Amino acid sequence: MGSLLLNTVFGRSNYKVNTYIGGIGPTINTPALLATKLGIAVNRIKLFRVVGNDIECAIIGGMYEVKGFNHSDISQVTYYRDPTGIVSGIGPQGFYNTGLIEGYFPNATYISVAAFDQNLYPSGRPKNLLKKLYIPSVTRIGNTAINENVFRSGNLNSGKIWANPILQTINSGGVEGDLAFLATGNTVVYVNDFTKPNTITNLSATSIYNTGIQLSFTPPNSINGIDFYEVYVNGIYKQDIKNSGDIISGLTKNTNYNINLITVDNFHNKSVLSATINFTTGNINLDVDAENFIIASQNYNYVDIINNLVVSLKVNNLWNKIQAAYPFIGSTQINHKFNLKNPLDTNTAFRLVFNGGGTHSTNGYQTNGSNAYANTFLNVNTYHTFSNAGLTIVCGTNNVPATTNSYDFGAQKSSSPWECYQIHLNHGASKNNNVFVLGTIGLSKTAINNAKGIHTISKTTNTEASYSKNGNFDTSIAGTQTGIVPALPYFIGCLNNGGSPYGYSNQRIQFTIIHEGLTNEEVKTLHNIIDAFENNLGRKTW
Repeated sequence: MGSLLLNTVFGRSNYKVNTYIGGIGPTINTPALLATKLGIAVNRIKLFRVVGNDIECAIIGGMYEVKGFNHSDISQVTYYRDPTGIVSGIGPQGFYNTGLIEGYFPNATYISVAAFDQNLYPSGRPKNLLKKLYIPSVTRIGNTAINENVFRSGNLNSGKIWANPILQTINSGGVEGDLAFLATGNTVVYVNDFTKPNTITNLSATSIYNTGIQLSFTPPNSINGIDFYEVYVNGIYKQDIKNSGDIISGLTKNTNYNINLITVDNFHNKSVLSATINFTTGNINLDVDAENFIIASQNYNYVDIINNLVVSLKVNNLWNKIQAAYPFIGSTQINHKFNLKNPLDTNTAFRLVFNGGGTHSTNGYQTNGSNAYANTFLNVNTYHTFSNAGLTIVCGTNNVPATTNSYDFGAQKSSSPWECYQIHLNHGASKNNNVFVLGTIGLSKTAINNAKGIHTISKTTNTEASYSKNGNFDTSIAGTQTGIVPALPYFIGCLNNGGSPYGYSNQRIQFTIIHEGLTNEEVKTLHNIIDAFENNLGRKTW
């Protein structure tokens, strides 16, 4: 590759952008500031521009060493891409304490001492992890072949390094010490073939949404296999995708765009840009809460169904009585984890964190009876009291659990009195088949051996709990309340028993809702809305 070519057209210099740096746009927002960081003359920087939080420019005049970002108090350097290969190497502490996520340095031949030391810990910044490092020409890391803490503090976590094969045996026949340290828990690919994959020739749009587009293409030929595809929106890198049919999200409604793809093979060789597709995003009027959930959960294939669900809950005055709802729509963990009421990827927004070996499909979240559950991070006592509480679960299976001590949804203290907020279904013919508890009032349905359907238990008074199934009020039970409402988060797929998972479910869970106590009429309305939702998805089994 080498230095940038300078072309002259009708007496004007025609430079090409060759440097892309992420995250520093708000503070390194002039060529002079960038030149100071890199230790180069400012007149070497051309075509400088800030794009959101990132910058791009053309650096002319040959090779240069990356330095100056160490101990940085500027905005994080999230990525550094040098596609034409004019970075000669990484200087001492070049990215120390910066939080770099991706580095692409095809012609760099050395990485100096402590270049990535403490990369995990940028002062006062989120703790990023280096995910991609492309260094196929590097023959020296640090001053020796042993581990000198060039990389430290968990630089990579399930990431990938593309390295020079020389480093595989440079340490007395073994892997270079710093690279061996970096490789722990990550993948190292030794690049011995620089043949580029072919270019995608038939890129098209399968579906266009308000804020996204689904792409279709035939994977091109590649001697070394294909790893992923880089997506460029309006000429700017946007994200990676793995397959034809993937969706590009985060676009703006009713806006013109063009998209190209670059094919990246298993040695990180890149094709030339594909042909461009031009399109305008949709302009459909969606409920704002439905649209927020669609964008966060990437459920673009179910726009109308999700919108109808949210609108129906609002029209029937149920939306504001729900604290958290998990419709398990889509087929992946990302699709399933978001709270319909507040689709942010944080504990405080009550998005789910899945544990164990459960599986995700368009039919819902299939638990496994041994270790699968999801933490909602919503504490029982945050919203629920002895006189106002409600839980709803939709179950698509009628599996008999391996143990009668199985639970599908809930939390309880682990000592007497047993304040419980829980649902457990189908214990088998010899035991209570369906048990529902709110506070210390519980009811059992020993005559019903069928978990399939929509189940709600609700309390609107201090002395009575009611149960409904599939839109029909079933029964209620009275009792006296004692104790304290648990300060524990609800678990889905088991019971949170004093802070630990207990009694794993093996049912397929299709929808769960944590809500206020509802009247029997409100429960009937809620069930009718859910029934229509599940029927529209084609996964209703009751």
